[in-house]
Amino acid sequence: MTSLLRPVFERLYERRFASSAIGGFRGVFPSFAQANLSTPKTKPVGFNIEEYAKEFSDRRGKVFSFDYPVMLWLQKLLSENCVIFDYGGHLGTHFYAYAQYLSYPDELRWIVCDLPLITRAGKELALKMNARRLDFVNNFDSAERSNILIAAGSLQYIENPPLCQLLRGLDRRPAHLLLNKLPLYDGPQFVTLQNGGPSFHAQYVFNRREFIDGLEAIGYHLKDQWTVETHSGYIPFHPESSFPYHSGLYLSLDPP
Repeated sequence: MTSLLRPVFERLYERRFASSAIGGFRGVFPSFAQANLSTPKTKPVGFNIEEYAKEFSDRRGKVFSFDYPVMLWLQKLLSENCVIFDYGGHLGTHFYAYAQYLSYPDELRWIVCDLPLITRAGKELALKMNARRLDFVNNFDSAERSNILIAAGSLQYIENPPLCQLLRGLDRRPAHLLLNKLPLYDGPQFVTLQNGGPSFHAQYVFNRREFIDGLEAIGYHLKDQWTVETHSGYIPFHPESSFPYHSGLYLSLDPP
C-alpha cells in the first residue's frame, strides 16, 4: 500500500469499523484512555450493558476447539471440594458448556466474577437452570477461596491492576491458572480498540515474555501453552503490532 493511498483505505476502514466490523481491531495506543477517546460515536463503550448479558447464549450448549486444552487440564485437576474462580466468566458459559464433557464432583463450587449487570443476569439464569454449584461475585478477593482460576478471553479488557498484582494481593492464591484466548506477542505491550458488537472496548495486547515473567515472579510455573488459531490479532495498517493467533497458558503454583 502506497503512502498516497493509505489515508483513503484508513477512512474506508474507519467507516466499517464504526458499524459492521464485529470483532475487528483498530489502532495502536499507549493507554486505555487514549483508545477510548478515539472511539466512534456509533456505539457505547464498555461491557456493563444489558446487550452483553444477552450474548453468548449459544455457547452454553457447545464447546469450541480452543476449549479442549482447558477441559483436558480440568479433567486432571478436578477433585472433591474443588473451587473454581472464573474471572470474567459471563453468565457461567464455561460451567454449562463443560458439564457436557466433564464429571463435576458433587462438592464442586464454580464462582463467576464479572460486572454487576452481568452477574445479576447470571444469578437469574442459574436459578432457572437449577445450577446449585454456580455462584456469582463482583470482586477478585473471592479468588482466595479457589483452587483453580480460569480466565478465558477476559484479562486483556481489564485496565488495572494486572493479574500478577491481583494474585499477589491474595492471602491464599489459586494453585492452578488456566488462561485462554490471550493476545500475546513478542513486541512491546500496547492497547488497541475492538468493535465488540454491542459496544467498543479498549484492550491490551501483552508482551508474551513479560506476561509470563510476572506470574513466575510470584511462584507460578508454566506447564503448558497452546495456540488459539480461531482468534487472530490482525490490526489493519499496523503490521508490526499484528500477530497470527491468540494463546492459552496453564501455570501452577509451587507448593509452599
